[in-house]
Amino acid sequence: MFANVSGRYDFMNRLLSGCLDIYWRKDIVKHALSVFTSRLFRQDGRAVNIADIASGTGDVAIDIIKTIKRSEDLRGAGPINICCSDFSLPMLMQAKEKIAKILDSSSAGGINASFVICDAQRSCFKDSTFDMVFIAFGVRNFSNIRSFIPGELRRIMNKNGSLAAILEFNNIFNYRIFKFFHIYYNYFIEFFARLFSTDAFAYKYLVDSIKNLPDDQIIKNMFIRGGFSSLKYKQIFPYIVSRYIAIINIS
Repeated sequence: MFANVSGRYDFMNRLLSGCLDIYWRKDIVKHALSVFTSRLFRQDGRAVNIADIASGTGDVAIDIIKTIKRSEDLRGAGPINICCSDFSLPMLMQAKEKIAKILDSSSAGGINASFVICDAQRSCFKDSTFDMVFIAFGVRNFSNIRSFIPGELRRIMNKNGSLAAILEFNNIFNYRIFKFFHIYYNYFIEFFARLFSTDAFAYKYLVDSIKNLPDDQIIKNMFIRGGFSSLKYKQIFPYIVSRYIAIINIS
């Protein structure tokens, strides 16, 4: 399904969100990096390993690269390794092409990108691999969300100090305000998916996956159950999209 929509994936994201998805991704990258930069990017030459899980076409990884390049605080930091992981090869091929242009077009010394085909729920990464893990609009696609955050996500994060940043839709169907969005979710998305996409079913799946999301409070409790020491949560678009930034053992 994801392979079928990879060619128009970015276009459909911009169309269906009114380009707000660009802002949402930039927002979580900016907050994750700015809040914890001094504690994760130490000036000791140590490499920092960052994962963009369920990377899709690599938009989050691109925002990470651009933000790091602009940050004066990161000058002199050690190598930065960004791993884009997704189970869809066509999606990753798009990500690889886009990121190659970013790394080649300007000064990106010390930033390395790799691409791994992998199921996030049973990932191929070793324990305690990553200092930072980003997941944007991917968690809702996991078959067992309730075990992923305290389980597999926690496993691959550096036990000596790391950060997880998750950007995800809210289950607006849990709110009374849903009636105001009824036309958008039940008609607008399907209409434009049929008009512009080669796989309209994929966008019906989008709505169904939002319906199946746990409530925000349940997701927050998953971080607590996983032993995360701190959680910063905010609805960055009321009732629609939230960000979760959680840390492990960062003083």
